[in-house]
Amino acid sequence: MTIADIAKEAGVSKASVSRVLSNSPKVRPELKEKILQIMKYHSFVPNKLAQGLAGSSRNTVGIIIEELSNFFFIEVADGFDRIISQAGYSMQISSSKWNEEKELELVQQLISSRVDGIILSPVSDESESIRLLKDCDIPFLLINIIPKTKGIAYISCDNYAGGKLAADYFNKMNRPLNILITGFPHQTIDYRVQGFREKFSKWDSTIHYKNINTFEQGYEIASVLKTRNNLSEIKTALFVTNDNVAIGVIKKLLEIGISIPGQVSVMGYDDIKLSSFCRIPLTTISQNIKDIGIIAAMELLEMIHNPEKAKPEHKIAPRLVVRESAVI
Repeated sequence: MTIADIAKEAGVSKASVSRVLSNSPKVRPELKEKILQIMKYHSFVPNKLAQGLAGSSRNTVGIIIEELSNFFFIEVADGFDRIISQAGYSMQISSSKWNEEKELELVQQLISSRVDGIILSPVSDESESIRLLKDCDIPFLLINIIPKTKGIAYISCDNYAGGKLAADYFNKMNRPLNILITGFPHQTIDYRVQGFREKFSKWDSTIHYKNINTFEQGYEIASVLKTRNNLSEIKTALFVTNDNVAIGVIKKLLEIGISIPGQVSVMGYDDIKLSSFCRIPLTTISQNIKDIGIIAAMELLEMIHNPEKAKPEHKIAPRLVVRESAVI
């Protein structure tokens, strides 16, 4: 889309569109709103900014993650930064806070800032941001998701295999009560649950709690689990698909007198650094987080310097890390 295209669709002059872009007070409010809606519908980026992508390099790359409070993303960004800083690039990081509209705005801002490349952890595998990046022809790579469209660079853990690893371990623990705790609806969670469901022999009796997303919510849900599911009396295994949440659950369970792993076994997912240092070290499924950040950085730099190469696709194999919170 060009300014002329926007003007034609809105039935106005190119000058009117330019005034809206420069936030001029000379445009009537109702006309300005009409033009802005058309721009939003087409994910419009002004040509002068898009053209700047082909200009001189700024040696800056952008990275957009879902949440800054999640140690998984912090550790991915740390591994990413180590590589790009050695290559003479700086990193501009921001968070979508699991909001697709916010994510799209951040992508547009990075394009307008003329970054050399973008790493995106999208809220959805059908995110509008992915289409925009493809249309702008800017080097970009997705993390923590497997795109539905072919020819898009990505790096992600094989979460389906990770769910199956968790199920194998749960089968060996063979606890009478089994509880699954998941967070935000996302492709990664869907695959983990799918793998777990297909391999776990007691899936039909498994209790599932959804939308438990943070350390604080994990801490809060622990008391609910004790009361509703009688954790004090029934030997229980918890599979929590996020280490942050799992650590919150462990903290509260210990405070209310539930022994771990004697009475309740807890397994997480991610293998963040903190998982090995908490009061009861956490058994978890490792995504090899540092590798994701390092490989993403190396591949993005390669895409920036050799744009004609085939787009890289990496599915990282997960591994089970057994610690004290869940033992056989």
